[in-house]
Formats: sequence, structure tokens, C-alpha cells
Amino acid sequence: MKKAFGFVLAAASLLLTSGAQAQGLHVRANVPFDFAVGNKLYTAGSYDIQGTAPGNESVILKAEGGRGEGISISHACSSAKPAANTVLVFERMGGEYYLAQIWRAGSDTGTELPKPTREMRLARGGKTEEVVIAANLVK
Repeated sequence: MKKAFGFVLAAASLLLTSGAQAQGLHVRANVPFDFAVGNKLYTAGSYDIQGTAPGNESVILKAEGGRGEGISISHACSSAKPAANTVLVFERMGGEYYLAQIWRAGSDTGTELPKPTREMRLARGGKTEEVVIAANLVK
């Protein structure tokens, strides 16, 4: 009986997890500075960022008015406690900004984007500052 209950509980857990992932990641934010994702540059402005779920394997960026569009590989990152707000986390080195992470309010799993090779070279000799921009979930 305990084994059957455990099986039902595990199956329900898998269904709930896959349902949450099916909701997907879709956030909108106004970024007040030019930035890079991977090695692609984007101008300041309003962006929609979509993916399959927090921690997905790729994200798509779309700029308002068709100014820029791109796709980047990403991977999951986690935090000890859920994010208080939906935010985009940028890293700034010198005058350049790089989109580093995307967090959804209430989730302890986020999406992390790879650092551009140029940033990796600069990181060896310089300090990085974290800049957080508020974002809105789009349903």
C-alpha cells in the first residue's frame, strides 16, 4: 500500500512539474542601456524575452519595433530562496552591459546566459558590477 501511494505521489509530482514548465518563460522589460547577450549587441529599449521555462535551454529576445532579435543558449541556475521580483540581471564591466540572468518572482530557479568571450577576457583584469532591471511577466 505504501509503495502504491509513493508511486501515485511521484506521478503527480511529475505531472505538476511538467505543467509548470509548459507555462514557459515570457517577460517584458525596458532596458535603458545597450547590452550584449552572448556576442550579439542590442540597443536600449523594450524587449520581450521568451523561453520554454525558467532554466530552459534557449531564450529568444525580441525588440519592440523590430530593432533586434536573437536567440541564445542558456542553462538553469538556482537560489536558496525564491526571487522576490521578476528581474533581468546584467553584469557591467567598464561601460558595457551583458545580460547574465533572468529570474521570475516566486521561483528559486532562474535562467543563466553564457558570458561573451570578450567579457571573459575583461573579467581577468577588471571588476564586474551587477545591475538589476525590473521586468514584467507576460501571460
